[in-house]
Amino acid sequence: MKNFLLVASAILLCSITACNKGNLPGPGSNSIIGKWRWVKSVGGIGGFTVTPQSSGRTFRNEFNADSSFKRFQNDTLLISGNFRTIKDYKYSPTQTVDILSISGPALDTRPVSYLIRHDSLYLNDIYIADGYNEVYVRMK
Repeated sequence: MKNFLLVASAILLCSITACNKGNLPGPGSNSIIGKWRWVKSVGGIGGFTVTPQSSGRTFRNEFNADSSFKRFQNDTLLISGNFRTIKDYKYSPTQTVDILSISGPALDTRPVSYLIRHDSLYLNDIYIADGYNEVYVRMK
C-alpha cells in the first residue's frame, strides 16, 4: 500500500497546464486546474484494481492556478508541492504524451502521462512497466 501511495502521489504531482486565476476551468475543460476525486487504480505486477471501496480510503487531488498541488487522503492533507505540465513530450520515436510532474519537499516523484477526457483525468506511469494507471473525476 505504501508503494501505491508513492506511485499515486508521484503521478498526481507531475502535471499541470498554464492557466490564470481569473479563468478557472468549468466542466468538460481540458485543463488540469481544479479538484479531482480518485475513482480507481489498476496495475502492479498482479494487475490489481484498487478502489475507494476496496481500500477504505479516498483521495482528492487539487491542482491550483498558481501551480501548487495538494493531495488529501480521507480529507486529511497528505502531501503538497508544485506541479508543471509538458505538452507533446516525445516519449518514443512515434509517440508523444502530455507529462505531469510534481515536486516538493521530501517528494521523489516520477513524471507521468496524463489525459483529460470530458471530466475524467487519466494518469499513467510511463517509465515503469508494471506501474499503476489511475482514474479521477473532476469535482464540481
